[in-house]
Amino acid sequence: MSHTNFKIALIASGSSGNCVLVDTGSARILIDAGISCKRIENGLLSLGVDPSSIDAIFITHEHTDHISGLDVFQKRYHKKIVATAGTMKAIEEKSQISRFCDIEIVAQESESFFGETSVATFMTDHDAAEPFGVEINFPGRKVCLATDLGYVNKAVFEHLRNSNVLILESNYDEKMLVNGSYPWHLKKRIMGKRGHLSNVDSSEARLGRNWEGLSDVFLAHISRENNTHEIVYENALRAFSAEPHSPAIHLTYHDRMSECIRN
Repeated sequence: MSHTNFKIALIASGSSGNCVLVDTGSARILIDAGISCKRIENGLLSLGVDPSSIDAIFITHEHTDHISGLDVFQKRYHKKIVATAGTMKAIEEKSQISRFCDIEIVAQESESFFGETSVATFMTDHDAAEPFGVEINFPGRKVCLATDLGYVNKAVFEHLRNSNVLILESNYDEKMLVNGSYPWHLKKRIMGKRGHLSNVDSSEARLGRNWEGLSDVFLAHISRENNTHEIVYENALRAFSAEPHSPAIHLTYHDRMSECIRN
């Protein structure tokens, strides 16, 4: 196992904003910029990361909770933005970012390299233009992020495989959603195959994939209205109870940073 210095933290996660730092030691990658530039800056600085040292920002899709801070952050720091053509077209239609930015258009299935770090993208099923998940490999570690997905398709399963760190959606409790105050059309969207991942579906995606090398699981995009952190955590504990090896389970929050894992 490599002794490369790394840091992984979810600066924010949820329907009000998402931003993830993966610092591999050879590259500093942001995944999404869906909170204010100030919150991104403060989060990075609290982790000992200079915002100007970010190598690239991968945008998983164009929904506001993934891009709301992108325009200001990019104007301030001029970092490479990596996204699909569909995502960038949707962003430009919302006038969220200047077309003069450093933009790298990639396919939903792609691979980019930053020193010893490779960043792969893979197709997810969500009601966005061309969304993707992110797999980051660097010496001794594999990190996989899959959020904002209605179900776990074959591509997602393949990329989850052999991960050391998983960032996986656990959006809603089915009973809370069905009995909650949302209008029925919104409930159907959330529960649909291009919506979000329930606690149960999230657990099923993890079952049988708890390899010996899996050390940490971040449970992400937790709904404030249709879930609780207690339910999410208990559900995860149950899912791993039958496994021979249990990883550390980390909760994530819309209004504050998750625990940071590092070596």
